[in-house]
Formats: sequence, structure tokens, C-alpha cells
Amino acid sequence: MSVNDLFVIVISYAFGCLVTGYYLVRWRKRADIRHLGSGSAGARNVGRILGKWGFWITLTGDLLRGILAIAVGRWLGASQTASVLSLPAVTAGHIFPVQLRFQGGKGIAVSLGALLVLDYHVAATCALIFAVLFLCSRRYMLNGMLSILLMPVVGAAFKRPVILPLSLTLLAGLILWAHRNNIMDLIRREKISIPIKKLKEKIK
Repeated sequence: MSVNDLFVIVISYAFGCLVTGYYLVRWRKRADIRHLGSGSAGARNVGRILGKWGFWITLTGDLLRGILAIAVGRWLGASQTASVLSLPAVTAGHIFPVQLRFQGGKGIAVSLGALLVLDYHVAATCALIFAVLFLCSRRYMLNGMLSILLMPVVGAAFKRPVILPLSLTLLAGLILWAHRNNIMDLIRREKISIPIKKLKEKIK
């Protein structure tokens, strides 16, 4: 890997560090979004604090940072390997921004923007999988995590170079780690709901 490729990956991480929701809420409310609402710097939590306009600006900003990370890398003449590795790099920057003491957002929108430019076939397929699963069960968090876990499988199914499924595996790991508390809450709710369902069945 050349010096230029390493520079592109570092630039991608730097794009990720510019956490839209954090700076938007800091500007408008003089507050740290990570200490408000759900504690996330994502669009949904910003929307709770600033309203719909905050949600859309944050979502757009996050998507654009992912898009720019890949687009700028290509403009700088990055190799295919560097372009693919820029995907987890920009997501890592969003989740672990160095200037915010490595406490950022959860990486969904940023990674989606980057993946749309890197390989829109894979991005569209993963979005379709999520949509189908969501229509079947209406469970946002569970279906989202399942879709993320399936990203490397989708990349392999399209017979892309092995670096892409590997990069998607790293990406999935980053996002799942960022959502670890949500996943634990989901597991706890499932454990609680099963005995309740059995009790209702006995009462019937």
C-alpha cells in the first residue's frame, strides 16, 4: 500500500470525526448531545432535541461525510484496496472521533453514504433486506442489526474482490460494537417477554 493510500484512509477517518449531530447541538443549544436524550449523536436523537430540521440536517451531513470520504479518495487516486478500507475508516472516525475522546455516534448513516458510492448494488441489497424484514416484523433494532450482519454475505454473493467482504465484516463489527448497549437491551426485553407470553397462554 502506497503513502497516498495511507493518506486517503487517514483522510476518511478525519471526515468521520466531524460528527454532525454533536456540532449542530453544540452550536444551537450549547450542550453535548451525548448527554441528552438517548446519548447518541445520530439523527434520531438530534431530532428529539432540535426537531425535524435537526434530524434532516444531521442525517444529510452524516450521509455526505460518508460519500465524500470515498469520492475524495478516488479523486486523490486511491487504489481499490484503499477505497474499500476507507469505508470502515470513515465509520470508525464517526464512532471513535479523536477530538471527542473517542466517544461519537453509531455509524449507520455515515457507512451507508460511503457504501452507496463504493458499491451501490451492495448498499441497495442490504437496504432491501432491511425493508423486507421490517415489513414482516416491524422491529427496527433487530432487523437493522440482522441487515448489518448480512452485509459481508451480500458482498460475497456479488462476487466482489475478497477485500470488500472483509471490509464489510470489519464495518459490521464496528457498528455492532457501537450498538452493544441497544443489543443488550433487546436481549433483556426478549428474556422478559418470553415468560410473559407463556403466562398469558396459561391464563387463556
